[in-house]
Amino acid sequence: MAYIRTVRFQDTDAAGVVYFANILTICHEAYEASLAAAKINLKTFFCNPDFAIPIVHTSVDFFQPLFCGDRLLIHLMPQQITENTFEINYNILLHDSEKWVAKAITKHVCIHPNSRIRQQLPDEILHWLNVETIERILNSVDAVVVWNNGKAYFFKDDEYLSYDLNWNCIDYGYPQKISQGRWASFPARFTQGIDAGLVWNNGKAYFFKGDEYVCYDLYKDQVEAGYPQKLNSGLWVGWPKHFYSGIDTAALWKNGKAYFFKGDEYICYDLYREVTELGYPKKIADTHWQGWPKQFTRRIDAAAVWKNGKAYFFRDDEYICYDVNRNCTDPGYPKKIKDNWLSFWCQLL
Repeated sequence: MAYIRTVRFQDTDAAGVVYFANILTICHEAYEASLAAAKINLKTFFCNPDFAIPIVHTSVDFFQPLFCGDRLLIHLMPQQITENTFEINYNILLHDSEKWVAKAITKHVCIHPNSRIRQQLPDEILHWLNVETIERILNSVDAVVVWNNGKAYFFKDDEYLSYDLNWNCIDYGYPQKISQGRWASFPARFTQGIDAGLVWNNGKAYFFKGDEYVCYDLYKDQVEAGYPQKLNSGLWVGWPKHFYSGIDTAALWKNGKAYFFKGDEYICYDLYREVTELGYPKKIADTHWQGWPKQFTRRIDAAAVWKNGKAYFFRDDEYICYDVNRNCTDPGYPKKIKDNWLSFWCQLL
């Protein structure tokens, strides 16, 4: 989480530098801004009759003086300590040079306003504390799967996020473990992470991990019996031999064509004929994918097709938007994933 703040005259003392206690005021501004970015109502939060979260310890280290007009970039790193305490580390930098000028820490405890007895942190704070984990997932996505319920699921290692396509936000209560909830029927190996996933138009979804895949029944909401199976058996007829060792990602077009990517190559699979089209694999850089940045032609990590005719391709911490109807990449890409997919959680304030 990040917060930008310009030092004001009122922040300084008679010597013209920021008064030491005021840096904590600025840190608290950043804390409040991050809560607001997570859609927490500040008025009801700080005046809640059921809980209070006072600061019980704080410290500041200065590395150089701060003056009126300095533009600061404050990085917040919240971390839960116990069921009723958390702390926030603040790294304070000069925005233009990104030079560290100070660091601070605040420790918070949740109590009941009347009894002053410690109690469990409220759900909205637990939700807010997950931001760092969410950023880690979005900085290097393994797979993105668009479901038939208006959700897109972002997978990373053994965790996943649920993203609401209508509200363009991350759903409450995430990340969650793959082994829990919706994906509880996954084989053990698949709960540790997946490489790709596609929702077919026949009520089935296919998830890929290494040289294996599973078939998921959308109506029964579970993996079908008899899986996992090897990629070189059954459905995936005609794949190049080296694709059977595992794929990087896959994308399904509305015209019944599925594209499977591995390294700098891809193949086209016809859903209706259940066969790989002739002439593949092809190089990503040579065909079809107009306007892709060079690094994306070497490998992509994840892909997803939205109902609005846009396809999103992810690599490391960046993504591009591809217009399926015009067969070209939208201008202005690549962009950072966390800058555009954290709308519920964090933004540069």
